[in-house]
Amino acid sequence: MLELILIGAVMVFIVSRLDSRHFEEAKSQWGLGRAPAAAPGAAPAPRARPQLAIDGTQRTATARAGFVKGYGVDPRRLADLRVYAHLGRFEQFPESIREILDELHRSGCTLGTGIMEIMFHQRRLAEGEAVYFALVDGSDPQILAFVDRLRKG
Repeated sequence: MLELILIGAVMVFIVSRLDSRHFEEAKSQWGLGRAPAAAPGAAPAPRARPQLAIDGTQRTATARAGFVKGYGVDPRRLADLRVYAHLGRFEQFPESIREILDELHRSGCTLGTGIMEIMFHQRRLAEGEAVYFALVDGSDPQILAFVDRLRKG
């Protein structure tokens, strides 16, 4: 019986050592180990939501952006959503749009086949379609790009 208790204690020790990084991340995520707020009852300062600034795009309503779930994006974490909806080929897009799409592609942040066809297979952005730029808020904010039907309103 003593051997089983000793083996169990050693296993708990090993797991806690191997998973200490996970415990530290969880502590920071849930605010454990932080100093208490300066004044009890005082409202915390609101955190400014980041926004995108891409020349040639327009801001769309993030409240009606449930369609981003189809690209693996949690709509609750969507901080900003921009749209580019001018017809034409990738080469005809404004330079600012082409540059950010190239950068997002290099970093693996272009989603879906539609954006790949437009960027690399000479497909035109058709009427009723748009290129969307989604800013996903979190500990490490991320910009994602994809092509979907143009949503108005």
